[in-house]
Amino acid sequence: MAERTHHFERLTPIDNMNLDVYEEAIDYVFDNSDIKNVAISGAYSAGKSSVLASYKKKHSDLHFRHISLAHFKSSEQEGETEVKESVLEGKILNQLIHQIPSEKIPQTNFRVKKKVSVKSVIKPTIGVVLSFLAALHFICFDIWKSYINTLPNNWFKSILTLSTHQYALMVDGILMVILLLFIVYGIIRVQKNKNVFRKLNLQGNEIEIFEESDDSYFDKYLNEVLYLFENADADVIVFEDMDRFNANRIFERLREVNTLANIQLQKEDKKVLRFFYLLRDDIFVSKDRTKFFDYIVPVVPVVDSSNSYDQFISHFKKGGIFEKFDESFLQGLSLYIDDMRLLKNIYNEFVVYFNRLNITELDCNKMLAIIAYKNLFPRDFADLQLNQGFVYTLFDSKELFIKEESEKLSEKISEVVHKIERTKNEHLKTIEELDVVFEDKKLIDYWNRKQELSEADKKDYAERKQAIENRLNNTIPDLESVKLSMEHELILTQNKPLSDIINRDNISKIFSITSTNEIGYVTEFNEIKSSEYFDLLKYLIRNGYIDETYADYMTYFYENSLSRVDKTFLRSITDKRAKDYTYKLKDPKLVVSRLRLVDFDQEEILNFDLFTYLLQTSHIDYIERLINQLKDTKNFKFIGTYFNITVELSAYIKFLNKSWSEVFSIALSERLLTENQIRRYSIFSLYYSDDDIIELVNKENCLCDYISNARDYLAIDNPDIDRLIHCFTLLGVCFIGFDYAELNKNLFRAVYEKSLYEINMENLQLIQREILEDKNEDDFLHKNYTILYSHPDSSITKYINRNVNEYLDVVLHISRGTILDDEKAVVAILNNSDLTIEHKQSYISDLRTTIASIKEIEDNSLWVALLDADVVQYSECNIMDCFRTVNLNKSVISYINRCDIDLDFSKTEYDEAIKEKLFDSVIICNDINNLQYKQLLVSLNFIYDNFDIAEISDDKITILIDTDIIRMTVENLKFMRENYLKWKGYFIRKNIEKYIGIMDDALFSQEELLEILTWDISDELKIKLLEFSDDEISIIGKKYSPVVYLHILNNNFSESDLPDLFSSFEKWDDSIQVKIFDYAVKNIESIMDNPVSVSEKLKNNLLHSDKVSRDKKIDFLIAIMPELCRDSIKEILTLLNLMDYIKIFDTRSRPKFKINDENEKLLTAFKENNLIDSYQENPEKEGYYKIIRFKSATKKLPQELL
Repeated sequence: MAERTHHFERLTPIDNMNLDVYEEAIDYVFDNSDIKNVAISGAYSAGKSSVLASYKKKHSDLHFRHISLAHFKSSEQEGETEVKESVLEGKILNQLIHQIPSEKIPQTNFRVKKKVSVKSVIKPTIGVVLSFLAALHFICFDIWKSYINTLPNNWFKSILTLSTHQYALMVDGILMVILLLFIVYGIIRVQKNKNVFRKLNLQGNEIEIFEESDDSYFDKYLNEVLYLFENADADVIVFEDMDRFNANRIFERLREVNTLANIQLQKEDKKVLRFFYLLRDDIFVSKDRTKFFDYIVPVVPVVDSSNSYDQFISHFKKGGIFEKFDESFLQGLSLYIDDMRLLKNIYNEFVVYFNRLNITELDCNKMLAIIAYKNLFPRDFADLQLNQGFVYTLFDSKELFIKEESEKLSEKISEVVHKIERTKNEHLKTIEELDVVFEDKKLIDYWNRKQELSEADKKDYAERKQAIENRLNNTIPDLESVKLSMEHELILTQNKPLSDIINRDNISKIFSITSTNEIGYVTEFNEIKSSEYFDLLKYLIRNGYIDETYADYMTYFYENSLSRVDKTFLRSITDKRAKDYTYKLKDPKLVVSRLRLVDFDQEEILNFDLFTYLLQTSHIDYIERLINQLKDTKNFKFIGTYFNITVELSAYIKFLNKSWSEVFSIALSERLLTENQIRRYSIFSLYYSDDDIIELVNKENCLCDYISNARDYLAIDNPDIDRLIHCFTLLGVCFIGFDYAELNKNLFRAVYEKSLYEINMENLQLIQREILEDKNEDDFLHKNYTILYSHPDSSITKYINRNVNEYLDVVLHISRGTILDDEKAVVAILNNSDLTIEHKQSYISDLRTTIASIKEIEDNSLWVALLDADVVQYSECNIMDCFRTVNLNKSVISYINRCDIDLDFSKTEYDEAIKEKLFDSVIICNDINNLQYKQLLVSLNFIYDNFDIAEISDDKITILIDTDIIRMTVENLKFMRENYLKWKGYFIRKNIEKYIGIMDDALFSQEELLEILTWDISDELKIKLLEFSDDEISIIGKKYSPVVYLHILNNNFSESDLPDLFSSFEKWDDSIQVKIFDYAVKNIESIMDNPVSVSEKLKNNLLHSDKVSRDKKIDFLIAIMPELCRDSIKEILTLLNLMDYIKIFDTRSRPKFKINDENEKLLTAFKENNLIDSYQENPEKEGYYKIIRFKSATKKLPQELL
């Protein structure tokens, strides 16, 4: 036998399955004689027959008789559900009779027609002939003997002579007897079993199976039925597929037959006859099946929707074709296939179809779908081949479904167009204006209240408000883009496959399709729609496994034959009735072979499949002719739509740009393509066009500008980076910004490396954040160049250094007036020779970074700006460098004035001449702040012995004096007296010791002395200076030390000071009081002239002093008495030992006083001071005075004397 190329699966039961528990379950039946009616139940194709076949094979000692009652419903029997039981009984008997050898049932009256074998005919024929010959030989023996004798002598006569022997006659007789015995036995046997002679007499009693009768065969011919079952020579009679007839009473009849048959068999001591029924689970209702059957063996289905996928895989892998299918398709299909035989047959038919139809490249998924459809709906499959049936009607009605979808899209397009027109035509500018307009439209009711807008006005208001918002938000381009997208979708919808049309909303409507023929008869396809597999058919169609190409999977394909589809397209060109661009061609190559070059000038030639074939095969003449037509008609509808669907983009773009280089410029300027199409077109133009063509496409820099302004341009999947960068460079692309979240990072990196971007805030921030990985926002704003300077080898740093002026414009804008670059970065940018002075000046004005050494800035013309910006570190070196370069100009002076450090020029290594020059310049500079002025001069460490600079400000001359820069010399003192009279004293005070040291009579100034005496200097210095003076010096109102006072009182005393000294006596130091007292003693008369202003202490000291005579003291008492109270007078009288006068104050005494000058003066004083009324010579005692007191009633003593 030749080796098979293909693997097929049989549909019959298998006999090698693993029985496992099934074997034990069936063994249990044979172990129990009382179990006679056994059900093996399970769903269709569950494997019931396979279980039994495998058990039968394993137990060959058991004999099985199978009665299969398969029943298949034809289309004409659609309404019939039951079969007559008599027919079933007849079928059972018919199959049983033909399985039992006829010799086993000789007594049956059932006629069984069977083929007569040659052997069975030859044996009786030979017997009959032998009997006839033996009888003839016996009767005609003598005649035969005579005849033999007449024959000539030869070998043949010798043989025949044996039959003429006398013993031959004996043998012949014996043979006749034996043959007669056999004939008689046969006749008796036939008569016994067949009752031939009775049958011949009673012909009406013949039995004919399947005669037209409703009577039960089992009841009518019970004995015959039992005879057949008893002689079936079987352990088990298996009944299959009886459940398909829906005639349950047959099971009752069979149970009766089984019972009666086993009773008879038991009598004859024969083995038990069991009936096995292979049934589906639901053949009986409720508990009936357990009542009927003695034992039930359930069979778990081998295949259902949960595991049919595994069976598919198993079969297809065995056939070596599993890889040809989509796994998802097999999984989906398996959900609906739950019959093992069906599954196997689908596999077998697929193998045949696949190997017969696979001349062209067909889709195995679709082929398997067609095979599944063919097996599940064979009648509809046959109708499909005749352009009839449900599936044909479904696809034939596709235009109706498309029309519905197109109408919906057209309505949406109309809505968008309406929005665009309303937006463009709306004359109001703001919603506030609109509110005002519609406020006026509100009607006023009887009570003068405004009503709500009418429904029409509300609708109008909503539309106009939306229009204003669209215009304010500039959404017109977006709306137009949506419109173009919908129009494109509308075009594609015209040639959508049915699977794309079906959706959740219309699936029920589409699959409820009906067909109406020419006479109006409506076919509902209820047979299809009511099928349990209808959902599978919907699945196959909805997912495109059965589609418009179904014919390719149903019949052979012959080359060079023009399909109906292609013929329709050629007719449309001839008839000038254009098909949609998306019209599908079956064989574009064959179509092109039927076309002329002139046909490509017609609009009807435009077809996507045709154009694709031309591009694939490089029919240059045809392509150029077609593109020229597009150019002449500006048919961007075809260009844009084809661009979206073509698989030949490279050739399409190449030819289109070559033949019509302005296509991009026109599409861009007139917005004839959507934004997405323009973007993709530009990308593929760069990919597939030569450099010279790209330059032509870039008319007036349209391509360059478009790319540069497209922020999302780098969002390209799997970009050809080298090609794109080359083209960007060729065009001079300079991206203004990037949508970093969406763009291709590798392409962006390449653009960055080639510096193909505009220097602006956004790009700088993006690159510094993503490339340089510096995410500090403050650093970006205020230390931008520092970030770049820290990456000196980076592409951006090199790019910036080449375009530093443009870069600085951005930095100055984003820094917000504050640049905090590191010093090195500042020095680098200010020393950049490519940077303009203006930019440097602007940079410096915003700079807040301190430059340690100004001489690092090579361009010293910038120093003034740096100084003015206060970004130069305060240092001696910077001051020296600035002075040496620009002298002490206004900026340098301002810089010095801001200096807040302690300067020390001793650490600098500059020439002393330069330092001295700086010193001289600083001396005369009145604009320098005093603090810095002083620090500079002191730090420079120069002095003047002969100072001759006039007109230095007061504060500066003070500094010069304080810092001892102007030394105390005779010349300097004289210069100060002449030019700085105001500061002469300050100069002297600061140098008092040196001043006194150089002093002589010629240089001495009394004026300066008087000022110096007021200073807080040592008394020693003052005394030394006083020694040069002979003039009187007043000490009144001065705050000299006691030593100075004494020196003045002793050497330069002024008489004019006496009154003041006497009045302020007690305020002076003790040593001074002594000197004053001496002057008082000497000038006591002047004191008595005006005692009121004299200090009480001084008065008291004079009264107590021994230096004053008694007479002077009495005179002094008389002078001061008006100022004294009685007690004070008494004290002084006591001091002067004038006790008698004390008695005057005692009214009871009568003092008497000698008459002399002293007493006369005192009494006169007492009288003048109203201490007594008068005095007179005492008449009672000569030579004495007596006093006359005031009368108390008429004269009252002064209050001060009380």
